[in-house]
Amino acid sequence: MVYPLSAEIVTTAEIIDRLQQATVNLLWSSESDYPFEVVTWQQGVEITPIALFGVDRLSQSIETIALSDFFAPVLTVEDWYDTSELKQVERYTELLHAIESHLAEIQVFRVGEVEIAIYIVGKTPNGDLVGLKTQAIET
Repeated sequence: MVYPLSAEIVTTAEIIDRLQQATVNLLWSSESDYPFEVVTWQQGVEITPIALFGVDRLSQSIETIALSDFFAPVLTVEDWYDTSELKQVERYTELLHAIESHLAEIQVFRVGEVEIAIYIVGKTPNGDLVGLKTQAIET
């Protein structure tokens, strides 16, 4: 298991705090806007749909996508962006950096088809599963 280079050792609680700070007042926009919330699982849980969401969620569509693909739409700077839109791109860049700096084995799961629960999940250096959850509406 390889973790990003970091001169500091951080605890799961510190990682949760950093993710919470990175998502304050940050909304995921689709057909509606939704906040991010930090989610955790018991230590030892594997990063698989069954382990994370349980057998009962398997009847729903579950798609795994790359972290870079998830963030690509919000990290693209258009030449017509104003200051507030550029600030939003900067916030998402900071969030991506926080995720990649503190988590390994990162997976992004999209659960559902129209009302989609989105989970960004990874392992902390001590093996805890931590992630972010948000929502997207796609009709």
